[in-house]
Amino acid sequence: MVPEKENIPKTMNITAKIILTCTIFFLIIILYQNIENVFLLSIFEVFVYLSILILIMGIMFHFIKFLPEKIFPVLIVIISLLLRLCFIFLVQTPVNSDFLKIYNAAKDAAEGNNAWLGQTYFTTWGYQIPFVYYEAFILRIFGSVFALKLLNAAYMVVTNVLIYLIAKKCVDSRAAFIAAFLYSIYPAPILLSSVLTNQHISLMFFMLSIYFYFVSHCRYRITLSGLFLFFGNLMRPEAMVIIASFLVFTVIIITGKPKREIVKNIVSGTSLLFTIFILLSVLASVLLKVTGAAPDGISNNCPEWKFVVGLDTATNGTYSEKNAHIISIKDSDLRLHEARKAITASLKECKSIYSFFWNKLKAMWGNLENTSWSLPHIQKNRIVWSNITYEKVINNILYFDKAVYILLHISIVAACVILWLKPAAPDNVPLFLTILILVNYIVYLLIEIQTRYRYFIMPAFCMLASTALSLLLNHWKKSTPATPAG
Repeated sequence: MVPEKENIPKTMNITAKIILTCTIFFLIIILYQNIENVFLLSIFEVFVYLSILILIMGIMFHFIKFLPEKIFPVLIVIISLLLRLCFIFLVQTPVNSDFLKIYNAAKDAAEGNNAWLGQTYFTTWGYQIPFVYYEAFILRIFGSVFALKLLNAAYMVVTNVLIYLIAKKCVDSRAAFIAAFLYSIYPAPILLSSVLTNQHISLMFFMLSIYFYFVSHCRYRITLSGLFLFFGNLMRPEAMVIIASFLVFTVIIITGKPKREIVKNIVSGTSLLFTIFILLSVLASVLLKVTGAAPDGISNNCPEWKFVVGLDTATNGTYSEKNAHIISIKDSDLRLHEARKAITASLKECKSIYSFFWNKLKAMWGNLENTSWSLPHIQKNRIVWSNITYEKVINNILYFDKAVYILLHISIVAACVILWLKPAAPDNVPLFLTILILVNYIVYLLIEIQTRYRYFIMPAFCMLASTALSLLLNHWKKSTPATPAG
């Protein structure tokens, strides 16, 4: 239960408002950049799709009140699963790039051949090794790459349902359903469903961690939260963003000096979560080293590289081979020195740091989705039907994707304004989601960017957007005449 306004600690309110103001600042810039891109590229179809989306939501607002709440998760599963299965079946995405290295290593591991462990890729990026063993386990059971893709779809559906369940902690079930529905039809994740990326399984575990953290502060559920956070990080090391967000959220609550019981619950819960996560992470690393399953460990053995790429002002933080020699330096002190030298030189050569960060934000959060991961094999000039080419179909999928993306950003800006006007509360899930989004923005100002990396934060966008959707639904309900009983 949210405390009454007069009982809300003033410090908590002020700190929360600072977080919200910073997030709104980023959101407005990114929303502007997205709309600017639409005009610069003359892709006005985006506005057509945006109008259609708003119309669909209007229809949903009207008819959703006639649907029983129990059917919402069922509909989410059906819509989400069908779209992803259709894409996997229709688009036979070849395994390529780093995903091919990992897949080949998994095939070798499934056959008992561990020679792949000596490859530079795995001695440098040791955090990929647990995912190799996961794929090897699935290949050993099913012997098919198709099984990995089907499991991707299953993980994505679970994530979609969790969006609904977590959003229900903030708003009523109708608004939560619409938020989850938007994610289910959002093309960006669907385009990755046929790609053997570790993003699908890790995001599902991270979402489970967030769900169990907020569903109740009992030890059992906090333990589950820590366990799922560990599994998510084991598959893809992005847990530090969530940990930082939990930490900031906890600090905001306790600096507000609420009731002792609330402080005790929040601090003990977060401490237990961190303890479980750290213990399991250390245990997994030691076990994999001792058994020879990961002789060089499962850490990032060149953590400087992400910053070297991310702060390369010539490429706006996107990947390039310019400083690749740094990766091959074995001595960690020398490697760190060379990384600092490359970063310093890059920043000195930059004519405007402001322009660099502006362009980097635009490249990460404003550009169209990159289809090269899932559709590299498609001959874009081939005819699909009549005079419609594959290129036209793909472009329209991307335009629809951009329409959903812009709609979500408009909703999130509204949600943050609503939260800014309300007092903060110890059980404020939207405040945590706002912190998570802000931390994500800040992290990607510093490290390497790809549009594919937006995948991690999009569920938070949808869940936070449900706050604005709830307000709209309530307004719609009040302005719509009640249906007479008859």
